[in-house]
Amino acid sequence: MSEFYINPDHYKIQIHRPFGPYIGQCRLPQQLIDDFNKDCESIMDDRVKKKTHDHSKTLVGNVKQELTISGDVFSKWAPYFAKLISSYVSAHAETITKKNINFAASWYVRTFNGDFNPAHYHTDCHLSCAGYLKLPEGMHEEWKKEETETHYSSAGSIEMQYGQFQLFSVNAVKMRPQVGDYYIFPWWMYHMVYPFRTKGERRSFAFNVRLQK
Repeated sequence: MSEFYINPDHYKIQIHRPFGPYIGQCRLPQQLIDDFNKDCESIMDDRVKKKTHDHSKTLVGNVKQELTISGDVFSKWAPYFAKLISSYVSAHAETITKKNINFAASWYVRTFNGDFNPAHYHTDCHLSCAGYLKLPEGMHEEWKKEETETHYSSAGSIEMQYGQFQLFSVNAVKMRPQVGDYYIFPWWMYHMVYPFRTKGERRSFAFNVRLQK
């Protein structure tokens, strides 16, 4: 287990890594959540932008809409993300020599009941990130209902996979997102999002990072 400070507010992160890759996690500041939600909604409300920013057809998600984050909004928060990523990279000092951060593609993911994202990984980068901006009203009630009716609760969860399931070894971790959750993980880590039944929008964002010397 390693423990380090990963953001300007000294939010403490505990990472359990008996083997395999790290998954970094922290909580995003409310102002960032508000800025990203406002940007996403302004794109949706603009007849031109909702077409020019829509890159759903180039991404794997079977979801309602995937929209490029506006450059000025992402640039505002880029220094914040850079600090998070630098802390994550520092936890791998024994294996990582590239430390200069370059942000690549960034986009919002709008999912509604019945949508899903199949198992996939991100290409042309070194790290991937995912953050959560909005959940449908009633999502927590669906989770509670799942716990009483099924042995495998999954609705709206993100699952990350590594390696092969074996005796004494699991190969997947499943997490129910909360607004403000943020994850950093290697580009090659397979991950997927399960569908849910609750009406309303589950909104997240993702971006990729390249590291250079």
